[in-house]
Amino acid sequence: MPRFLIIILFIALFVITIAGAHYFIYFSLNKFFNITSIDLKRVIIIIFFLWPFIFILTSVLAGYFNNFFINSLYLLAGWWLGLAVTLIFFFALVWAVVWGGRLIGWQINLSLWGGLAIIIAIAYLIFGIYNAVNPRIREIEVIIKNLPDNWRDKKVVQISDLHLGHILGADFLKKVIDNVNDIQPQAVFITGDFFDSSGDGYEYIITELNRLEVEKGIYFITGNHETYYGLDKIKDILDKTRVRILNNEMEAADGLQIIGLSYPERLDKKDLEQAISEIDNFDRAGPSILLYHSPVQIEAVKRAGINLMLSGHTHKGQIFPLGFITKLIYRGYDYGLKQSGDFSIYTSSGTGVWGPLMRTSGYSEIVVITLKQLAINN
Repeated sequence: MPRFLIIILFIALFVITIAGAHYFIYFSLNKFFNITSIDLKRVIIIIFFLWPFIFILTSVLAGYFNNFFINSLYLLAGWWLGLAVTLIFFFALVWAVVWGGRLIGWQINLSLWGGLAIIIAIAYLIFGIYNAVNPRIREIEVIIKNLPDNWRDKKVVQISDLHLGHILGADFLKKVIDNVNDIQPQAVFITGDFFDSSGDGYEYIITELNRLEVEKGIYFITGNHETYYGLDKIKDILDKTRVRILNNEMEAADGLQIIGLSYPERLDKKDLEQAISEIDNFDRAGPSILLYHSPVQIEAVKRAGINLMLSGHTHKGQIFPLGFITKLIYRGYDYGLKQSGDFSIYTSSGTGVWGPLMRTSGYSEIVVITLKQLAINN
């Protein structure tokens, strides 16, 4: 299918989904609270139309006008979308109670249950905001065969999907860098979407990244949002830091092969097995870590001889219950550590967020990985 048709189809599907979701909320509000005023109904319809439109509009404008007014509108519109998703879930639970109650003869107070759903949804939103800006430390252990002595039992850190831009900025990055330095890792892996697709004034990124205290390097690969923002602009910024951009290439760091594959531009699809095979001097028998933004083509990566794959992109759905959708799309590789033989993959839920500044599906996280040598039985 031609790319422009895919884009049109995606936009049409997005609009239909947003419209259907808001109609469900509108319908539920009318039924729960018996709204009869035509003027009030019109106000609700206008609000429901405006906020999604404002979110889309400010998402575009923020790339050209990075100011308090645009950023504030974007933030508020994002919160509305996050609240809307949450309201849909809790309103659906209310309807389930209503229908279940009718089957057994219960009389359900719609306004009471509807009001309770709204209160819980707002409380959930507040929790989600706190959760989004306070990433947790997630510690795991990964076994890698033939791991060199100077990497054994050493810690490395993965950060992913910070989406630094017009909402998450200098203060958030400073908090993340402080946390990483407290861990004292040997290396830091940045697995894409470090930048958002909009915003400017990224000088603070140079300052903060140069504060990282690591012995064996900081490695960066692009995600889809770097392709939106502009790869040349990304390179100009990171060239002023100690970050090593891995653009379909490998760095041999004290015997450990660190491979970075860039995210494909536009709607292209990257053949990961072929891309790995084309890496200069890659030794299938040697210990290896692959950085690739999206947790896809897992079997191909296994066949290529990779020991550990680090990904992000999924956000674990970010807003409950969307995590069930990401789990379905990525076939269970949407979050966490999965191991099979000599192969492991860890997909991060992300250190930051995109869109609504809230996270109710899982936690924002800084991943600390302790590298272990595969035990050999005599």
